[in-house]
Amino acid sequence: MAVQEQDIVEPQPEPQAITVRAVLIGLVLVIALGITATYVRYYIHGSRVSISHVPMGMLMPFMVMLFGFAIIGRLTQFVLKPGEWHVILAMGLAGAMLPVTGITGYMIGYISAPYFAVTDGNGWEKFIHPHMPKWLVPENTNDSITWFYQGMPVGADIPWDVWMVPLFWWFMAVMAGFTVMSCVAVIFRKQWAENERLLFPVVTPLVEMVANPGDGNGWLPAFTRNRLFWVGFTLAFGAIAWNCISYFFPGFPQFPIYRGRWVWIDRQFPPIRGYLGIFTLFFSYFASLEILFSLWFFDLLFVLEGGWLNKLGYKAISPYEPRGVYKWQMYGGFVVMVASMFWVARRHLRDVFLKATGQDDTIEDSGELLSYRGALIGIVLGLGFLFVWMMQMNFDPIPALCLLVMFIFCYVGLAKILADTGLPYIGIPAGPWTLILPFFGNGNISAVTHVAERFAALGVGGWTGRMLPAMTHIGRIAEGIPAKQRRNLMGAVALAIVVSFVFSVYITIRLGYLEGAYTFGAFEIPSASARHYKHAVEILKKYPDRPPFFMKEPAELAFFLIGGGIMTALIFLRHRFVWWPLHPVGLAVSGTHLLRHISFTIFLTWLLKLVVMKIGGPSVYRKSQPLFIGLLVGYVLGVVFSTLLDVIWFPEQGHRVHMKG
Repeated sequence: MAVQEQDIVEPQPEPQAITVRAVLIGLVLVIALGITATYVRYYIHGSRVSISHVPMGMLMPFMVMLFGFAIIGRLTQFVLKPGEWHVILAMGLAGAMLPVTGITGYMIGYISAPYFAVTDGNGWEKFIHPHMPKWLVPENTNDSITWFYQGMPVGADIPWDVWMVPLFWWFMAVMAGFTVMSCVAVIFRKQWAENERLLFPVVTPLVEMVANPGDGNGWLPAFTRNRLFWVGFTLAFGAIAWNCISYFFPGFPQFPIYRGRWVWIDRQFPPIRGYLGIFTLFFSYFASLEILFSLWFFDLLFVLEGGWLNKLGYKAISPYEPRGVYKWQMYGGFVVMVASMFWVARRHLRDVFLKATGQDDTIEDSGELLSYRGALIGIVLGLGFLFVWMMQMNFDPIPALCLLVMFIFCYVGLAKILADTGLPYIGIPAGPWTLILPFFGNGNISAVTHVAERFAALGVGGWTGRMLPAMTHIGRIAEGIPAKQRRNLMGAVALAIVVSFVFSVYITIRLGYLEGAYTFGAFEIPSASARHYKHAVEILKKYPDRPPFFMKEPAELAFFLIGGGIMTALIFLRHRFVWWPLHPVGLAVSGTHLLRHISFTIFLTWLLKLVVMKIGGPSVYRKSQPLFIGLLVGYVLGVVFSTLLDVIWFPEQGHRVHMKG
């Protein structure tokens, strides 16, 4: 019997994701989001579009692109593949971390204020100027900085020369911070995505969209082909469009979007914010029930404990947020929780080190954005540059090293909290310097270091630290790109960071000289800088010899240890008992400013998801997800619609339809 030859199926080549057109469109998105965020904030005075971990300033042009290219694909068959959309989304998310309240707005405000805003009464000339790193601050030569705030004379040219040297060194610091955060994200990706199986709720709906974009077969993206999507879209877009009628007819009834008030139990207790943050709801619905329950439960616990401590005579509330001993309880819990993250990941971190040093070549890292060796080298070089950068400010060496270590420590915590909770508005109880300074005491740190830290906070602080959560989620987005192509994505993301920095700095400074930065009406320019330097002056003037906190305030040390002890118990119980309902992340962020505003929203989301899961189970929950994707898309395009109305009919008098929450 003749042997029949079987047809040999040739393996199909993987579709190319990182293409020239994808990178170019990604850069267009970066520029578009820079324009959107800057002009909506500083010129139109409309919605707050740059303040969250997934900024509205990025979502607006991104959604327009998704729908626009679907229409182009239907007309011309020019269709972008899903992998290419993953590249565009990753570049947009990276670029969105810099404009306005990301990095560049605060940076320009901080470095432009010291010479311009100095007065006889604020003490800057005595306490700030002698210790200020001159190479990081543009001088007010020929009123060049005065023009930035007040507008330049007719016929004058923008004095770019006074800005170039400081901006160059700030750019280098930002890129060093980006390098460190990107490499840390690469090292932790496998541990969080594969070993711990975190959900990454904040990018779940976005990944669903880019996985089902326009395919040339319809006028709209494929993810819109679901009835529940259109129900959600109609509700969200319709509510915002309806409210826009009041722009033309004041007094016209509106849907109560973003209206809330503080509800008091007793004046001795912190109030609860009665507030529906629908932007938070869209993303938090994709988080786990355990996380959602823990977040609102521990915020309620803060209300009860904070009020009880207040009645006992401890300084614990503000009255809205934590103060005094309760803050130290939060710090203790947060430090223990982040330490536990490193402990849980210890075997993975060992494997990373073995692979990076060539001691075990069997460990796989081919699917990462960088090799583990490249990531380790990047961390060393990036931290080395930042250390030298800080030494040039005459920063004390030991505090500088501690600050760099805490830079990574704190924002690893923030990245994982975001990957767990999916809350676009979430923060950490304290930044790196807040956790370092009390242990040294003001008297053990030089005056020049106190001032230098005001500047170092930009390069080694909260704003640069936002890059780690962004890069962690870009690692999740990269899973939609073939593994062999992912290394090239890091180059595209780095290019997006460079273009975003240069472009956002350019348009912000240019707009300041044309319109006057005082007209921006923004906190970061110039109000934040005044508060920033005022704090440094207070330390040098009022508390120059304050000892370490545990010598002066034993109650604070006690509550720090109590917070750490409670967190240790929560971690133990969660790993010991499957039924344990409380997640430690709730304690770590309880009472924080952002969570205080959205805790009621989280409670409603938890209740809604609980009902869905109890009635229909996981299958109904999965089927309900298009509803929330539709709500998100309708909401974003509703903000686009409102912004266009402001641009056409209400320039410089914009309406805030999107705010914090």
